Amino acid sequence: MRVNASADLQRPSKQVELFVQALKSSDCELNLITILNGWQVQRFLRYIYESRALDMQKKFILLHDSRLFDRDMIHLWSVFVGTVFLRRQLENKFTISTIAFSGILSGVLVLKNIANWEAGKSVNGRILFADKTSNLYGATIPVAISEHVPMVLWANATNSFQGVEVEIMNALGKALNFKPVYYKPNQSENMDWELENGYGGGNPDGYGQNESHIDSMLVEEVAAHSARFAIGDLHQFQVYLQLVELSLPHNFECLTFLTPESSTDNSWQTFILPFSGGMWAGVLLSLFVVGTVFYAISFLNAIINRNVSSGFFRCLRRYRGVAMDAKTYRRISFRIAISRYRPSKESRSPRDLFDDYTNCILLTYSMLLYVALPRMPRNWPLRVLTGWYWIYCILLVATYRASFTAILANPAARITIDTLEDLLASHIPPSAGVTENRQFFLDATDEIARKVGEKMEVTGHTDDLTTRISKGQCAYYDNEFYLRYLRVADNTGSGIGSSLHIMKECVVYMPVVLAMEKNSALKQRVDNSIQHMTEGGLISKWLKDAIQHLPAEAPAQQEALMNIQKFWSSFVALGIGYVISILTLFAERWHFKHIIMKHPMYDVYNPGLYYKFKRIYPEQ
Repeated sequence: MRVNASADLQRPSKQVELFVQALKSSDCELNLITILNGWQVQRFLRYIYESRALDMQKKFILLHDSRLFDRDMIHLWSVFVGTVFLRRQLENKFTISTIAFSGILSGVLVLKNIANWEAGKSVNGRILFADKTSNLYGATIPVAISEHVPMVLWANATNSFQGVEVEIMNALGKALNFKPVYYKPNQSENMDWELENGYGGGNPDGYGQNESHIDSMLVEEVAAHSARFAIGDLHQFQVYLQLVELSLPHNFECLTFLTPESSTDNSWQTFILPFSGGMWAGVLLSLFVVGTVFYAISFLNAIINRNVSSGFFRCLRRYRGVAMDAKTYRRISFRIAISRYRPSKESRSPRDLFDDYTNCILLTYSMLLYVALPRMPRNWPLRVLTGWYWIYCILLVATYRASFTAILANPAARITIDTLEDLLASHIPPSAGVTENRQFFLDATDEIARKVGEKMEVTGHTDDLTTRISKGQCAYYDNEFYLRYLRVADNTGSGIGSSLHIMKECVVYMPVVLAMEKNSALKQRVDNSIQHMTEGGLISKWLKDAIQHLPAEAPAQQEALMNIQKFWSSFVALGIGYVISILTLFAERWHFKHIIMKHPMYDVYNPGLYYKFKRIYPEQ
């Protein structure tokens, strides 16, 4: 194809684009570019690099031009490794040269002469397009890293970086004969990349179709050609492919949320937990019903025996007597007669246990607590009812004891968040470390996931992250192993890790990849090596070594362990009893001071006079 000398090939015409696409679809092995203008060739190579219009690992033949070797072209020549240059000499002779690949990886651009060729003759015994990626001859390769368990972590014992991806890079270094040099990017020089539609209005590979935002520091390092590789638990997001090249996935991580955990620690309610509210209502109702039945049977028995006392149903009887004159209370003869009064044996009617309603309630309650009666009732109907009520008390107490023992034997139930629905219902704001994770939720087809994405905040890892999670201020989204690390990394001894819970439901199993320079010539070699390491079980072994100190959540203890926390309910019951007793004491004191002491028959020097008067005249 012929192009005009004034054409800008970095923004080619539609005809050039279609021609290049046809070349790529035909899988052409050799591409010959005979454009004399080095500036045009430079612009055309940039277009191929940015848009991936051609396979840059194919063979290229170019005319030598010094403008092709500017400093800003170094990263392009690290990609076009199968390129040879023809430089015209005198008398139709040409020098065939190529880029020294291992040197350019260290930032040094050196041309290596392959052969001298004369027109009409052949080049014998020379390999023009040699394989340059199988052996890098010990070249130093900068690798940008970001500490992220379990892929990259710093080991104080060895004073070096360890982890799954560090082991992968070391294995790649041995396989391809290069030396990886690890460094952490400077966060103060962090850049943001705004990605818009692809170059030339169309992208055959489908990259860059939507406007996106990338804030991954590792991707920025590789895109700026400061590093050849980047490792640190990078996930396979399609938006990264606009700037870098991604390897084959070497692992698939379970991404989920680290959420706060709470327990139903209601140990102060231990004594009432064995029965439900309805059950307790039934027990209290049966207490008063049975007490009333005892009282009614005692009353009917008194009617049958014609021995009805005036004390039965006293509170229900309307007072019909005449109030005593106040002067009568002050008469000395009346007081002396009251003090000398002694009831005769004939007037003393024998009273049974259940002749008083107060005694009926108290004795019924005491039988419920396995307290024996002072004596058996005199009447057989009451004795029979007492026996059956004892059977009821035995069954009720046995049921209570069994439920109470089960509560003491089992640990307190934990309140956890295990699904996305639970997370939304808890109203805890979700958060993630990078914008790509939030965009993943927003682009999901599941409605629940989209709602989570709308509420998600992008926050970096801070020192108080676990504290915020334990307080319910956020739920952090990351891989399961890193969330385990956050749970066990509490070195303050505050016990925050025990109040954190990893959601059981995996949101997605995300592929983990290495990042390389865009259109990197090493991608095929790296992918093959990762495939071999995966099939050989090396990556699985390295993963097990990296997470051996990150245990999963331990299940709750099931043994019957009695501690002071569970026994605390007894002190609560004791405290309630003390409070009721003190209130009762104050009520009795108030009744004595404002009711009894103000009665005309009360004498501070003869207190028994009042009580004898009440026995004779209970309604006065």
